[in-house]
This record gives sequence, structure tokens and C-alpha cells, in this order.
Amino acid sequence: MHILFVTQYFSPEIGAASERLTGLAFNLSKLGYKVTVITGFPNYPFGMVYPDYKKKLFMQEEIDGVRIIRVWFYTTKKTGAVARLLNYLSFMFLSILAGILTKRADFVVATSGPIFTALAGYILSIFKKSCFVFDVRDIWPERIYAGTNIKRGFLIKAMEKLEILLYKKATKIVAVTNGVRDNIVSKIACQDKVTVITNGVNAGIFSPHPVNRSLAERLRISENKFIAIYVGTLGLLQDLHLIIACAEKLRIYKDILFLIVGGGAKRDEFIGMVKENNLTNVRVIQPVLHAELCDYINLADIGINANTNHPHNNMAIPVKMFPYMACAKPVLLANVGEIASLVERYNVGMCVPPGDAEAFTNAILKFYNNRELCKQCGENGYRLVKERFSMDNLARDFSNTVLNN
Repeated sequence: MHILFVTQYFSPEIGAASERLTGLAFNLSKLGYKVTVITGFPNYPFGMVYPDYKKKLFMQEEIDGVRIIRVWFYTTKKTGAVARLLNYLSFMFLSILAGILTKRADFVVATSGPIFTALAGYILSIFKKSCFVFDVRDIWPERIYAGTNIKRGFLIKAMEKLEILLYKKATKIVAVTNGVRDNIVSKIACQDKVTVITNGVNAGIFSPHPVNRSLAERLRISENKFIAIYVGTLGLLQDLHLIIACAEKLRIYKDILFLIVGGGAKRDEFIGMVKENNLTNVRVIQPVLHAELCDYINLADIGINANTNHPHNNMAIPVKMFPYMACAKPVLLANVGEIASLVERYNVGMCVPPGDAEAFTNAILKFYNNRELCKQCGENGYRLVKERFSMDNLARDFSNTVLNN
């Protein structure tokens, strides 16, 4: 059986979309499926094509049995609406062209967002007379104006109609959380064809390891530091002000350090807040490659995430918590919704209400003062990943419930 994936983001890029589709593609290949991936040249989150891929219009490679077709598309550091639209549309058109030239597939699996990637997948499924599987990571176009003042103009309304059309045309719809599934079902009566397959983590890359001392020395982190690590996007939906407020409250603890590894639209603003408040207990570094991230997480004592109280966040499970748990680190989240229930049910850490800097600070101190609690929650998270959230388990679920049902 041949599966054609269409995704704008793929390894070696970092981020939720890349990790999900990369994990599914390679693990489905291990299960015996023939897998082809159409993607772009890696550039996220920097907006610049990675050095090894520059000055190319088209590229084919095969890695561990997966055929990867990379196409040129418009990339830029700019985050404005026109630049992003050019980015999305150029990939859509070039991926359709590349897909037409590939062999017939039994399934075309396209991921959203952006929704234009899903549209490319649907068009290719028509050409190839294949089943169209719509993998919904983010609810588009709601994701565009989440946390912003963007109004529902003509373009947004047009994309909302496109969203509904794609739900109707999909043979199967895969949602990453129950909240995303419920959002889809509220818009179109399609419950029978919606399957929930969460995000997860490559347990072969992320696992508990001794501290990499050379990395700690390079980052000028001494052995006695209690480290709260944040890995991921610094953007509109993250509550960066909460992290700053906590760092201010904890600055009297000279052995507590916030290690922030990530990029995004608000990265420069966040660095500005750190400098403005003279927070020497916050270290911000650039995103690192997926394969290197495990060493950074294993430097830490806890993994943190703080989201704004927005409906889009409330239906999500932050992807960054899975690498934390895979490295046996307790998680501390400022979130509500599905993720809060999961954290409480499996005792993998603590959740506090979004925006509550006081509660978040107290939770950090609770872990700081109780290393046995850190160990217990970390072990629970590690066990949960092994049993439920490893990408090889999720690929088997995808095979059983989507491809063979």
C-alpha cells in the first residue's frame, strides 16, 4: 500500500508539524507501507533555507525507505500577511505539480495548518483517484486570528468555506485531540469519519540521559542550578509575560534558571523584556536541531509551558510536553482543558490556570523543594510515553484505524 504525505514541514525542521509527520512517515514505512513525502526545503523557524539545501529548485532523497521529494517555495523572515500567503500558496502549487508527477497512491494524507497544504492533498487525491485523509493539527483559519485582533474579512470567510469543503470531501479526518475533534464535529456532522490520533515523540531520540557536561559548560550552567526549560515557539499564543513575572519573583533564588530554547514572532520582544527587567536568571538561546534537543532537556529539572487563555489553546495538547516526559522530566503547565486532565490523571506534573503567575511560581518552588516529587512525576511521564505517546505506537494506531478501517 502506497501512502503519499503532503506537508510543508518535515525533518530536519523542528516543531510540532515536522515531528508529527516525520514520525508517522518513518514508522509507517517500518510497518511495511510504501511512503512518499512531498515537502519543502527546510527553513522553519528561521525563514531561511538550511545551508545544505540552498540554491535548489527540486530535490529527491531516500532515507530509511521513505522517498522524500522537496520543492522550492517562497520563504522569508517576514511575518506579515502577504509574506505568509505567498509562502503558503507557493508551496501549495509546487507540491501539486510534484505530486502529479509521482506514482499513484492509495492514500493521500495532507496536514493542516496551513489549510492550503490540505487543499493540495485533496487536489492530488482527485488526480490519483486516491482516498483523501485530512490530518488536522490546527483548526484553520481560526488558528490565523487566535490571539490577534484580525477580523473575519473576506479572505478568512473564504478559508472557512474551504475548511468545511475539505471536511466533507475527506475520506477520513484525523484530529490531534478530542477538543479538535469536537470542533470539527460541531461544524459538520462527520463524527463517524473522525479519528483522534494525538501527537507524540520519537522515543528513540528522546530518553533520559546523564547531563552532557560539555554542553552545560558551553552554556555556562553550573552543576547546582535548578533548571526550568521551555522548548518551542515564542509566539502569540504563548504567555511570555507569565514567564517573565515568575522569573522576577524567583530572582532571589540564585540557583534557579529559566532556559528558553526557541524562536518565533515574539522572540525579540521576549528578549527585550528579559533585558528591560535585568533578569539574569533567564537564558534565551536559538532553536536547536531535533537530534540535539534531548541533551538540552536532560540539563533541566522540569519542563514548562505557559499558554494564553484562548479557546484554541484550550483544545490543544502542547507538543513540547512529550519530549519532556520522554526524558523523565516533570511538566509544569499554565493550561486548561484536555491537557490539564491528562496531567492530573497520570500524575506527570502540575497544571495551573492560565495567567496565574503566582500559582506558576509556587508550583516551581514545590518542585524545587521536593526533588523526590520531580523524580516521581518524571518517571510517570516516561512510562506514559512508552505506553501511549511514542510515535511507533501512534503509527500503529494510524495504520489500524485510518488505513485499514
